[in-house]
Amino acid sequence: MSITICYAVIYFLEACILLQYCRNLFTWKRSAAFRITALTVGYFILFAGSFQENFTLNLILFLSVHVIFLYLAYDLKPLTALFHSLFITITMVLSELVIISLLSYFAPDFYNERTYFRNVVILSVISKLIYFFILQFTSYYIQKRFSRKLVYDKSSLVLNVVPLMSCGIAIVFTSVCMNIGLSFYLDVLISVCTLLLLVMNIFLAWYQTMVQEKNRQFLELQLLLQKEHDTTQYFHSLYAQDEKQKILIHDIRRHLLTISNLARNKEYDKITAYIDQIVQSSDLQESVRFCDNKLLNAILYRAKQQARSSDATLITDIRSGCVDLLSEHDITALFGNLLDNALEATQDIPRASIELDIRHHNANMIVITLINSCRSNPFTANKQLFTTKPNKLRHGYGLKSVQRVVEKYHGESQFYFDSDNFTFHSIIMLKSDVPIADAKIGG
Repeated sequence: MSITICYAVIYFLEACILLQYCRNLFTWKRSAAFRITALTVGYFILFAGSFQENFTLNLILFLSVHVIFLYLAYDLKPLTALFHSLFITITMVLSELVIISLLSYFAPDFYNERTYFRNVVILSVISKLIYFFILQFTSYYIQKRFSRKLVYDKSSLVLNVVPLMSCGIAIVFTSVCMNIGLSFYLDVLISVCTLLLLVMNIFLAWYQTMVQEKNRQFLELQLLLQKEHDTTQYFHSLYAQDEKQKILIHDIRRHLLTISNLARNKEYDKITAYIDQIVQSSDLQESVRFCDNKLLNAILYRAKQQARSSDATLITDIRSGCVDLLSEHDITALFGNLLDNALEATQDIPRASIELDIRHHNANMIVITLINSCRSNPFTANKQLFTTKPNKLRHGYGLKSVQRVVEKYHGESQFYFDSDNFTFHSIIMLKSDVPIADAKIGG
């Protein structure tokens, strides 16, 4: 009975250590009640499984429970949850293995009924302190060094192989220590190897985080360069328009004198034609304000200039304040990539059109609809989008950036091809925490 209570306390301590690790690193997506309930159920399963006294089964259960808990309770991708679960699992196993390998020499009667309870307590206290220290140090380091949300992709799967291999090595070491009486030299050797495995996995966690941080910085740099380019073009266009309007205002006296002379000569047809010419002048027609967001204006102006060069038309209907929930980083990633894809699709299509509509829905959600002309179905047989860009290796990063923004704002996206009208439709819904006012600014 005392051993059962001891194991229950051990699992309770492990659950507390896990919660502290998660609190240091992750953003929760479920309530505290859900997290506590899920963790209680998971660790009860682990506690019940421990009575089978099967190390491999317990290891698989421990890993599975942590993957499911992290994925359900926190804002993590499946691969991220798997990586942290593997790191937690191998840290727990190796921290116990270090103590077991030492006790097998200093306490050869470890499983003697007279000293078993005492040794279990000693093993548990020391190993859990090591376990707690390693997870705390790792989480504090990651939190301090990498404060922003990291960018994870499928390359993370490769790094998960090392903790899995470490688990296999840990199983072998544990079996040897528990079933074979070893010399002092072999005990020391196994202890050193176990410590090296721990160090290797800690280094791997640091390296994984560092790589993903570099990926995030590279992505932000690309978006920053695109933003600066768009903003520069936008302000150049404002300056050019201002200069044209100044010239027009300067020449207005001459225009009025010309109209006056035509009126005296009763040349009314020429007056009408002359006025129409002034009204239709690009100096009066050109508009660089599509919405009330300066950065989105810059992106739309660049898109309009590119569309005009390829004989396409850009039509916008953007409600005021709809994009206020998005950061500048996300505005660049979302609309820059969507419009670039739309412009690519309209190349060499006569009288092509691009229609962008942004409006709110149910007060706390915005709906972004982009419809562009498209010559053929861009989806392959396996529902993947193909590209006409010359650099095929860079294909796909635009849609990944779009999807990242959609997931960040807990939204949904849908893309489809209308074969009747030869148009490609992109529909994106994003959630806002505050109501959005309904006003219209079109272009």
